[in-house]
Amino acid sequence: MEQAALNFNRPKPHELFPSDCQDRRLYERLLLGPISNVQMRDDLRLLSYTRRLSTLREKGIKIKKQHIRDGVFEYSLGG
Repeated sequence: MEQAALNFNRPKPHELFPSDCQDRRLYERLLLGPISNVQMRDDLRLLSYTRRLSTLREKGIKIKKQHIRDGVFEYSLGG
């Protein structure tokens, strides 16, 4: 069995987003593990999760996207 590589070089949430905002909440949640677009909408109450993901990408955070079923995708932090 091979252990997944851990990346301790990721920026801390407060370094990217000094104030509490939707972008920071999403990043904090992604640090815990994968999340679906349904969970982003229902659990995190994000108004526009696609915009939040774009903001993270603009900050240099790599995001992986996996198709689960029609209309449902799972997002996780990339390498």
